[in-house]
Amino acid sequence: MFAGFPQLSLGGIRCICVMRTVEIDAKGRVVIPKDIREQSGISTPSDLLVIIEEEGRITLQSVEVKLRIAQQVGRRKLRSWNAEGHAEERLALKLARLENSK
Repeated sequence: MFAGFPQLSLGGIRCICVMRTVEIDAKGRVVIPKDIREQSGISTPSDLLVIIEEEGRITLQSVEVKLRIAQQVGRRKLRSWNAEGHAEERLALKLARLENSK
């Protein structure tokens, strides 16, 4: 899926290194280049989750992908549910609420 992009591993997590300069127009819009959208699985039109990580740094994540991950976690949890450690359920619930608020 990420052919042609440099890859590195940070603590066992695979990172795709893509650096490209894009412009923000006067209305605050940014165009994500087509090849980056395709490689990251972001389709158009779609909704993106914007996460402010620190000053000058944001992350964009596909809501569809996050919802799919939350659904997979939910299915796994239903098969092996126990009363301990509900971090995945809280994430799934938060994402579902975010999706329903639109």
